[in-house]
Amino acid sequence: MSVDLWEGALIDAAIWHARAGDVARQFSYHALYAALPVDALEDGRLPLCPDRPGLWRLRRRDYGARDGSALSAFIRAQLAPVGLGHCMSTLVTMPRGLIHGFNPVSFWLARDEAGLRAVLAEVSNTFGESHLYLCRHADNRVITRSDRLTGEKLFHVSPFLPREGCYVFRFDAGPGRFGAWVDWFGAGGGLRLQTSMVGPARALTRASLRRAALSHPLQPLRVSGLIHWQAAKMASRGIRYRQKPPQLALRASQASTPENDDV
Repeated sequence: MSVDLWEGALIDAAIWHARAGDVARQFSYHALYAALPVDALEDGRLPLCPDRPGLWRLRRRDYGARDGSALSAFIRAQLAPVGLGHCMSTLVTMPRGLIHGFNPVSFWLARDEAGLRAVLAEVSNTFGESHLYLCRHADNRVITRSDRLTGEKLFHVSPFLPREGCYVFRFDAGPGRFGAWVDWFGAGGGLRLQTSMVGPARALTRASLRRAALSHPLQPLRVSGLIHWQAAKMASRGIRYRQKPPQLALRASQASTPENDDV
């Protein structure tokens, strides 16, 4: 039986980056993510509970408003202004490990009885900053696996890429799997970077969570290390290093399609 992400799941994700343009490089690794229905998470009905100690932890202040407030209130505040406040939400994220926590990106999935309506991509960099990209169709129609949603790049992530151009997002919310594809097009319109996070979903139970935590207690530290190691390799090849610009005042934006797009 396929696992529904809205019931809670573990996702064995393969993460892949491929750079194009002046330099063609590939970077891939595996990580274990959790899909956490937000209301059940807040009510304590999942094996992983907010702000509790453990080998794997989830802290409210790592997400959303980053002040420790309710995650359910945060995601509803993002969805309500665009007419999606009625949707159920699931957070796809990498829990904190034993001594460290870092999420390059977490995905808040929002659906109703018809299907996936929106995805809020919460992107973080290694400088402690974050940005929210709300991905949805302009008319709020269901997002299918083949749909592409476009938004301006407004957040500095990599020191080897400029803060310009646009992202094209694509999502697959299962059942039985999760997939997110994000391509970056430079200011001139050419495809410069492709990324994906794809993997099968399995049931989230106390036993499966315990096994995951025991086998991946330092996972976020490993991911941070891999990112810095990849950056060191690129710098050693003479690829231009860009100083981080001040973060823009706009901390949330949208990726969408025109209202007159073909359905």
